[in-house]
Amino acid sequence: MYRVVVERGNLRFSAAHFILFAGKCERLHGHNYGVSVELEGELTQDRYVFDFVALKGIMRRICDELDHRFLLPELSADFSIKRTEDEWEIRFENRRYVLPATDVLPLPVDSITAERLAEYICGQFLAALSEHEASNLTAITVGVEEAPGQTAFYRKPLFGSPSPS
Repeated sequence: MYRVVVERGNLRFSAAHFILFAGKCERLHGHNYGVSVELEGELTQDRYVFDFVALKGIMRRICDELDHRFLLPELSADFSIKRTEDEWEIRFENRRYVLPATDVLPLPVDSITAERLAEYICGQFLAALSEHEASNLTAITVGVEEAPGQTAFYRKPLFGSPSPS
């Protein structure tokens, strides 16, 4: 089994969010996130796991989509969320946020934690794989660094994974 890792460099994005923690809503704040991706698998006929140029290109497009946005957890049961043509309104208890629609990126997650962002980015990467030969891949791990020394990972077995006995 082989693996390749792409990290740092231009695999970064800056975004704002807030999360609930212990029943309280954090203040609106942002991070300069770093992203890493690790692919595991057998070698292709060209003797690599996955083309580094293609891998970095896919990940850069995903980071660009997230960059300089307010990340909204569309599936949150804790926030009241309303969208109009021009804005998003988010409520939690006595707090009310109104943001321009162009600044908000709604994500199909229940919270904007580093763990859920890693899972979301993994899903976006897998959707982009349809344009590439990837039947040799057995697993993907995506890391999202929220602050130096503070990274969450999401790992998913893939196509060529051996079946459990």
